[in-house]
Amino acid sequence: MRNVRLWKSGVGLLFDRRAEVGKPMIFRLSRPLDIDPAGRTLLDVEEIAQYVRNAAGALHAAGIGPGDRFAVYKDNHFDCLLLAAAGIRIGAVPVMLSGLLPHDSVRPLLQRVEPKLLVSSRRLLTGKGSDVNALSAFAERTLCLDGGLPGALDFADLYGSSDPVPAPRRDDELMMLTHTSGTTGIPKLIMYTPAKLQGQMARLECRHLPPITFRRGDTVAMSTPYVHARAFTWIYSVLTLSPGKVLLVADSDPQVVGPLFRQHRPTVIEGLPIDFARLEKLAEEREHNVFSSVRMFVGNFDAVRWSTIRTFLNASRHPFPLWREGYGQSETGGLGMTFITRRTANKRREEQAGPRTVGRPMPGFVQLKVVDPQTFEPVPNGRPGLVLARTKARCIGYYREPERWSEKVVGEWWNTGDIGIKTRSGSLKLLDREVNHTPGVSWLEQEDVLVDRLPVGHDVALLPVPDGPPVPVVATPDGRLDEERWARAVRGLPAFAEPVVIGFPDMPRTGTGKIIREELRRRFLSGAEHPGTGRWT
Repeated sequence: MRNVRLWKSGVGLLFDRRAEVGKPMIFRLSRPLDIDPAGRTLLDVEEIAQYVRNAAGALHAAGIGPGDRFAVYKDNHFDCLLLAAAGIRIGAVPVMLSGLLPHDSVRPLLQRVEPKLLVSSRRLLTGKGSDVNALSAFAERTLCLDGGLPGALDFADLYGSSDPVPAPRRDDELMMLTHTSGTTGIPKLIMYTPAKLQGQMARLECRHLPPITFRRGDTVAMSTPYVHARAFTWIYSVLTLSPGKVLLVADSDPQVVGPLFRQHRPTVIEGLPIDFARLEKLAEEREHNVFSSVRMFVGNFDAVRWSTIRTFLNASRHPFPLWREGYGQSETGGLGMTFITRRTANKRREEQAGPRTVGRPMPGFVQLKVVDPQTFEPVPNGRPGLVLARTKARCIGYYREPERWSEKVVGEWWNTGDIGIKTRSGSLKLLDREVNHTPGVSWLEQEDVLVDRLPVGHDVALLPVPDGPPVPVVATPDGRLDEERWARAVRGLPAFAEPVVIGFPDMPRTGTGKIIREELRRRFLSGAEHPGTGRWT
């Protein structure tokens, strides 16, 4: 078996190169791919490579070629990534849009990129109350994955068309666009080149560092937005480090995940905070504990609540389970990493040990510094300030929004928009986003404490205002909050305004599960100002 540095392979040829290596690897899917006419849920690497070749043929038959932009807007699944790989294989530039984005966000993004082709489904193109042409009008042609849409090409008719000669992008050429979370309005579109995604972000993911990376005997489960760059760097690491079995989860519904995990016990699980929150009840089952074999849980995008971390680590029967939490941004890739043990998680509940530590910068890859938000001069260790990062993985810009990009670039440094504290040991403690920061307190920490003190199934968003106590928005399973429980939860904490109580499904979230605090402000605060400037959101 040949040892191939897969991070040097382009995304479009990645699965072909991995298939040539010959190491066996099985992929099990929570449901069939939307691009698979056979409806299979068990695949090997060569079969996935064939999907990419077939999809490349379909895209080419739809009129896509080198340099053309095409948008992928579909329900979440691994074939989002495969469609992107198929386009990149023939030199096109995929624009990856989450199927959870509302039409009000998708329209301006399509208008910005002017795609030659829109790849989507009947449900998303003809959603309730939508004009069938509302989105298709922004692309020259529309390719419908499940067919039956008047005026659109049918994917099944083109699937299996001859695969054209690969035309990979040069290292410095635009290769892919993905969008930011959109917590403060219309998402930004981030520009990735092969040099950034493969040469830096994926290269970092592919290092063999036991026990915090994959082992040959692992069963690895992934639940993520497959339109996000994180999915691309992750698949590089999976194909390089070769765990024996990979579980691809399209939907973190416990009714879907439970049976899959009972049949194939995972040893490593990665997911969004909202995914772990949805699966928390499953983790509390003792008779059919599907997390007993997990040695490592991996959280990304946002910090997972301490109560949730504790639940999963306690559910594992591994002697020393780890929770691996990454700190980073879509524009930069990973910036830091921290590890939480079962003992630390359980001890945290007793001690309430201050703001969350997000780890030290990746040695040799990343530098972090904390500066004064007004002067941008470095502040001493232990004092809060704006977090800046320097990394070779920083992307090349926001598509057709250079002014928003230049606002966040400080020479070789990237303004994260986070307020944090650097400790003497070099680790970073995160306080708040700058837009929500109030000197002398960390509202993120207070949210952690409140959620820790409330029952499972509750979440809290604190909305600070300049001239009064923050307003808590409390999401509960049934939309009701026990007054005595709330009184116990806030005991010993800073003063809060009367809580606004909503049902858990009514908490507005992005496609990556982040709470859309601006939407909460619009609903409940009548446009009240933020304590921070909001310049770097």
